[in-house]
Amino acid sequence: MTDGFRRALDELGVHKGLVPPCRVDTLTIGPGAAVARVRVTRQRFYEVRIGLPTFGKQVWTAVIAAVAADETARTALLDGRVPDDIDRFFAAEQVPLFPEAVWELSLDCTCPGTRVPCDHLVAALIALEDEEDPFVIFTLRGRYRTVLLGEIGRQAGARVTAPSAEAELPGLDEVMDDFFGWGPAGDVTNTRRPRAGDPLGLLDEVPPLTATVDGTSVTALLRPLYRTITGQAK
Repeated sequence: MTDGFRRALDELGVHKGLVPPCRVDTLTIGPGAAVARVRVTRQRFYEVRIGLPTFGKQVWTAVIAAVAADETARTALLDGRVPDDIDRFFAAEQVPLFPEAVWELSLDCTCPGTRVPCDHLVAALIALEDEEDPFVIFTLRGRYRTVLLGEIGRQAGARVTAPSAEAELPGLDEVMDDFFGWGPAGDVTNTRRPRAGDPLGLLDEVPPLTATVDGTSVTALLRPLYRTITGQAK
């Protein structure tokens, strides 16, 4: 887990020096909650849930756009590292990435005790803190690692490949003379129109091409092919 989450737990009074006499068998982390199975004895265990509100689409859209535009943060995240100041992107949207008070966490345990957090919740919180994946906090807030990095990557890619407003492409009429690289186009106004129903006449609709193959014009080479395709081969 990130240092930011560790600091948040410290402020909530959860310290590794207070490890309770129980063991976390399983810990499943998803959007909005981490669910743990905490064993007390061989036969006795409790189900624990640590809830954290997820962010909606509006927040995530703004944060991802800001991260994609920030080269340092973008590079770190796509490289699998979470920047120490990542919470500033969320603060800009007036939401805290890391929990800042106990009331932000929904803490529940199936044990009969009334103290919150109980020993089983503390054990689960410590296990959550020990998670090696620094992207866990994003999962809890509503974005799995693969989804988050995919969205950032797409936006960064679009930002890099998008043509600038100054680099306008020439119009088609400006490149027709050398569009095929076969020399200048002929005068289309003097082109002979083919007879109705004459597929071979289509070759005469295009301007004369200056390109040749072994001294034979491309148009002449295409005529036998047209005859074969249209069943007119002799």
